[in-house]
Amino acid sequence: MARRTAPAPRREPGRRPGPVADGGPVPEPAPHVAPPAPPDQDPTTPEVALLGHRGPVLSERVVASVRGLLGDGRVGEAVSTGYALLADPVGRPLGHLVLGIARRSISGGEIAWQDLSQVRQPELAVLAAEDWFVPAYAHDPQGAGDMLRRVLDQQRHRPWTGTQLLLVARAAFAAQDWEAVRAVVASVTAGDTVHVAASRRHELVDLLEWLPGGGYRDATPTLPSTARVGLMNYRAPGPGSRNVGDWIQTLASVGHLVRHQDLSYVADDPELLHLVQDLAAGVRPERALHDTPSATVQLVEVHRDGMALQDLPSPTWVPTFGWFLHPVTGQDYLFPFSDAVRPLFISFHVNKPDMLTPDAVDYLRRYGPVGCRDWQTVALLHAVDVPAFFSGCMTTTVDTVVPPGPAEDRTEVAYIDFPGGPDVAVVEQSITGLRSLSFAQNLELARQWVDDYARRYHTVRTSRLHSNLPSRSVGCTVEFAPKNRSDVRFGGLIDIDDDAFEAIRHGILDKLAAVLSLVLAGADEDEVYARWREICAPDVETARTTLGGMQLDLPEPADVQRSLDGVEHVVVVDLGPGEAPHLPGLLEALAARVPAGTGIVVSGDEALRAGSLPEVGVPVVLVNRTTTDLDRHGPRLRDAKLRREVLLALALQSVPEARRVVVLPAPVLLPDDLSPLFDVDLGAMPVAAPADPRGSRRQLAGLIRSLSSRQGDDAAGALGLVAAASRDADVLRVPFDPVVLVADPAALRDAGVDRVVPLVLRYGATFREALNIVLGGRWTELAPEWATAAHLQTPSADTRLVTYRVGARPWSDLVTAGQEAWLEQQPSLR
Repeated sequence: MARRTAPAPRREPGRRPGPVADGGPVPEPAPHVAPPAPPDQDPTTPEVALLGHRGPVLSERVVASVRGLLGDGRVGEAVSTGYALLADPVGRPLGHLVLGIARRSISGGEIAWQDLSQVRQPELAVLAAEDWFVPAYAHDPQGAGDMLRRVLDQQRHRPWTGTQLLLVARAAFAAQDWEAVRAVVASVTAGDTVHVAASRRHELVDLLEWLPGGGYRDATPTLPSTARVGLMNYRAPGPGSRNVGDWIQTLASVGHLVRHQDLSYVADDPELLHLVQDLAAGVRPERALHDTPSATVQLVEVHRDGMALQDLPSPTWVPTFGWFLHPVTGQDYLFPFSDAVRPLFISFHVNKPDMLTPDAVDYLRRYGPVGCRDWQTVALLHAVDVPAFFSGCMTTTVDTVVPPGPAEDRTEVAYIDFPGGPDVAVVEQSITGLRSLSFAQNLELARQWVDDYARRYHTVRTSRLHSNLPSRSVGCTVEFAPKNRSDVRFGGLIDIDDDAFEAIRHGILDKLAAVLSLVLAGADEDEVYARWREICAPDVETARTTLGGMQLDLPEPADVQRSLDGVEHVVVVDLGPGEAPHLPGLLEALAARVPAGTGIVVSGDEALRAGSLPEVGVPVVLVNRTTTDLDRHGPRLRDAKLRREVLLALALQSVPEARRVVVLPAPVLLPDDLSPLFDVDLGAMPVAAPADPRGSRRQLAGLIRSLSSRQGDDAAGALGLVAAASRDADVLRVPFDPVVLVADPAALRDAGVDRVVPLVLRYGATFREALNIVLGGRWTELAPEWATAAHLQTPSADTRLVTYRVGARPWSDLVTAGQEAWLEQQPSLR
């Protein structure tokens, strides 16, 4: 796709390198990587009229081809297709569309919108479906709504799949464009679409119930009662749960209410009321609480992922447990809850740190301490100054309402999402049909599951946390074999003995018994939360001490010999595989652009020797496997990728007492003068770098968790990594991408840059991950003009430096930004 068929023309005398999009020269004083200005995209222009007249089928094929490339992981070719289209005035709008689709797949909506915002024709936007409308609703909701109405009016959405329609409708929902949501659903129910499965049709229709005036937004009636207690259900404007394990958690939580014996219940759902009364009648005798208040309790259905939208009676006390939170459109979280909710945070798990907005953190502090299902969540919350402790999982207490049956009747072995033999029936815990059942029906199904554990099975083999713990609660022998033992959900819940299991179970039972007694007695909010803080204080202190004792398991860093003494500035060149043939040209280009007193360090796994490099007038040092004793830093490094990460870290450590060090990738388009980069203001931070563009790594906490989850069977090491790396770090800060880095060498050493290599060796971290962990959020953002990555951003008029670490390289036969200028940068090619 998008391959160049002719060599680039040479630069004319007196001209700067040409624009990146069309390869033509630009007269002075236009910046050397500025793309041509986009034409007016009014549908009456010749270019757009031509596209609209004869191009729809071709455009569809191009988009389908690009999606295929992305599906195969061939991102460079997909981006290159976009750049090739930008070079043609007729194809330019389609080029922006292609680039936006590609960039959203690798970074996220904000970067993709820079290109997608240039697409203003419905015949093109419709080809991208959710790739256009989801970021559009996030960044230009008015424009997105206008475009969607045009698409619907012109029936251009007919080929969309049910998934695409659902994602577009949810994006409109998140932007509160209620009429657009109704219009999308009406189109589906009217039969105007051709590729909508029944399950997606159901989810779209259900989304209407979350609009103002919909059933889920109706006010829950306030019934005569002493207290109101919320029972957790799992419908949502986003994807509702289909995991039986969620309702098993709710079933267990009901046990903490119904064990109080002198209660009566009211509810506006007769089916739910009957089920809770039945559960109350079957409480395990030794769990029953008799010396507690007499009260009438209103049972209130609350939704984990939609509670913020519900109109609930105030106050509604909600034991708040489980996975928080699932986003509506993949990026927004409905948290904090509605003002009527009084949460009791116990068995709480933060899966996506992105949910921890400033408002969310304040909310958790207000209603804390937070009892956490896993130690990873404890560590995260402590890092943002939320009082938290390890409570373990609510499902350990499910035996309160489903007591174990006689041992002699339990003769079977259950396989729950666990590989068995050819004659073994494996049961899946995720069931799509659960989304169509009532709350009471799902709770009854959960009870049947646990009752089977309690009465049929003596052994359960499972990969599911909420099969492992509830079956163990009712007396099963459990073989727990999750797909990834270092999953962030499992800290404190894996490999625990019976004593630890009992400590979890009774810790939850005792805490909720104490505060629910106050709630049932009609105590006010201040009294209840004062008691909650009092009974949780010892566990919060234990958590603080425990986390403080967890350290990174790192070998002692080896000394690194300094090089290039006496220079004021250093450029570290990160040389990747296959890039060595282009190194001589880069060294010559660097030597002509750096200030006096600069030395160059070349890092990489290529077996280069100093004598093979040209004399360029500045000192050049190699840090590679031929010049460095890697055995001094740990076991022999057989993996080339890991060796390269280590060598780059060693190169950074070897920098002398210079004023500044700049790290650059070998594939780079340089400005005519690199001196200003050495003068970037670091703002009292050790480094300046671009923000990491990866959409899934929006916070340092996500980066730490990603690394910890790669520890495989070393669950203890994974937890220690999360705890130690989160402590004293700004975990909600966006991480940086050191593809371009400006650093103060002395400040780097003070920050502990010598720990980067041990992190790489012990935990398999990349250089990027390790340096972010070492600095813990202490960095300042490098201006985009110095850090434009060609695969992520189309260079603008302000761009001064372009990198090609990912995607098409400037010397390849794929079209990319700045190729002509890059060729002119190579003295040997002039």
